[in-house]
Amino acid sequence: MNIMPPSKPDRSVKTLFRLYFFLIFSALGALITYMSLHYDHIGFNGIQISTIMIVGSAAVILIAPRYGLVFDRAANKRSVLIASLLMMAISLGSIAWIKAFVPVLLLWMIQRAVSGPFFSTSENLSYSVAANSTEPGASTFGSLRLWGSIGYSTSTLISGWIYQTYGFTYNTLLFLVMIAFSVVILLLMPESVFERIGETKQENLSLSAVLKLIVSHRFLWFMALALSISDPTQDGLRAFEPIYMQNLGLEAGLIGLASSLSAFGEVPFMIYADKVIHKVGIKQIIMIIFLFDLVRRLVVWFFPSAGTVFVTSVLTSASFTFRLVSSITLVNLILPKQVTSTANALIGVTMFGVGYMISNALSGFIYDRYGNRELYLLGAILCVISLILALNAGKLEPIVGQTYTTQSNEEAG
Repeated sequence: MNIMPPSKPDRSVKTLFRLYFFLIFSALGALITYMSLHYDHIGFNGIQISTIMIVGSAAVILIAPRYGLVFDRAANKRSVLIASLLMMAISLGSIAWIKAFVPVLLLWMIQRAVSGPFFSTSENLSYSVAANSTEPGASTFGSLRLWGSIGYSTSTLISGWIYQTYGFTYNTLLFLVMIAFSVVILLLMPESVFERIGETKQENLSLSAVLKLIVSHRFLWFMALALSISDPTQDGLRAFEPIYMQNLGLEAGLIGLASSLSAFGEVPFMIYADKVIHKVGIKQIIMIIFLFDLVRRLVVWFFPSAGTVFVTSVLTSASFTFRLVSSITLVNLILPKQVTSTANALIGVTMFGVGYMISNALSGFIYDRYGNRELYLLGAILCVISLILALNAGKLEPIVGQTYTTQSNEEAG
């Protein structure tokens, strides 16, 4: 069922989605890159920093699947997203003015519980919009999501200068402005955008039923585990990397530049990721990602220097992009449409959150006892485990893949 007529309405919705991604990821980039530097500045040690990350992940694990379920079943999906943005603004926006560990921990926990499933759900919604497009030469998910990368790269670059010149409080003000504009964009989107993801008339499944679908599908389950164990944006190494860069002599502006270049580097990969995955094969792409990240981690372990850390941090753009698109594609290729938001929350947020907790717990201990360099060896070990899981995943046998298969066949033809 096509909700909208083709051409101009479709293009208008996609323009709004591009701007929406630009704004929400710009807001994220204004703060997240500099959180560990802020924590270090106000006197938190490695165990405290890793505890903040671990407890935040625990909140995500508890909330994310139910968030996805609420979104899949909600009569007003727009309101769910707006409420999430407001909660993020209140929680994350308050941290700059608080220096006590426990309040910061609680605020970060609230922020993580909401923002993790919020971003996952927003990405899954855009996948549905792209897949159901009636516009000739339809845009792919990657071509919409790349505007998030542009926003993040632009924001981290500007925010590095702001942090270095004025301090973390002004980064927070920029974050709040971007959140406010994001709410405006959501209000401008037509209701039909939020109806698309629920087009199917099949009966909604419970949370346990969705989890059973994931676990029972060997390929999806093994690949989800593999991706969650070594996610380069949610591991303990990522949490301490800005501090390592600072210890090696890089200023906040250069640390922000590394994040900016990494995010900007995602743009060309986002444009072609869907087509490359279809042409090469999703299993092959994921295994290449693990090998690539393994090499990145080992390069820093063998050649620890500011330049090496800077370059390998920038190269995160390649693996992050293909991990993201592969994860979203796996769910939408294999599972029924009416459970994709719930499944993406379970995999992309909850399972990744478990990996995040384990990685941060180990990283906090290693950082305090041995230092930063050893974290890269830990990252390499996790990549090896991921590669072993991927090799044993078996063959991809889609249960429900009409949307992606049809789109891919049209592109191939």
